[in-house]
Amino acid sequence: MAKTQSYKDTAYEYLKERIDNNILLPDTHLKEVEIANKLGMSRTPVRRAMAQLEEEGYVKIEPYKGAVVIKSSLTSTAIVERLQFVELMAMHLFQHMQNKDIHVDKEELHEIVEEMERGRESEDDATYYAAEFKLFRFLAFYHSNSYFRQIGLSTIATLHELYLKNVKADQRNFTKERNETSDVYPEFIRAIEEADYPNARKQVRIWMNQLILNQINS
Repeated sequence: MAKTQSYKDTAYEYLKERIDNNILLPDTHLKEVEIANKLGMSRTPVRRAMAQLEEEGYVKIEPYKGAVVIKSSLTSTAIVERLQFVELMAMHLFQHMQNKDIHVDKEELHEIVEEMERGRESEDDATYYAAEFKLFRFLAFYHSNSYFRQIGLSTIATLHELYLKNVKADQRNFTKERNETSDVYPEFIRAIEEADYPNARKQVRIWMNQLILNQINS
């Protein structure tokens, strides 16, 4: 009995970690046989692990279909790692723009910033994050490497999805982030407008460090 329980715990930790880190995405079907073979155990402990994950809201067990991932979340450590990755990519992007002497389309930039301000002032989190993602996409396309753009925007999209869930759970999360970035964004936008990319890198570091501290202290 103890051995079976140990196998169950192993299967549980394996699946939970992969769900928490978005390796197993929502709507992914979990196949008992494949997981059991992967972990070198029988299907019984895997089935018990899935039952526990269902109780905790990570998966839904459907008749004749098995378990399906329904929860998308990231551990605090995983969020910090992604924020650090976004910072590194932003540093590279602005260095690239500086080296190439790139000047952005100011009219399009202003339109995006206005959308963000509308979301910020009305506390409409969906509008705010949609505009913020549009800002990142606008900047990313000044980099010629399509893979760079794809990985960077995919990482940011995952973070935005998580932040939206946190806001829906507690609106104070959005208010806190809005207040903490209120001093960073104007200077960040001004730096981009003026092609002052060293300052843009500085503002990104300030902004990301604040978000990382929030995760560490939460």
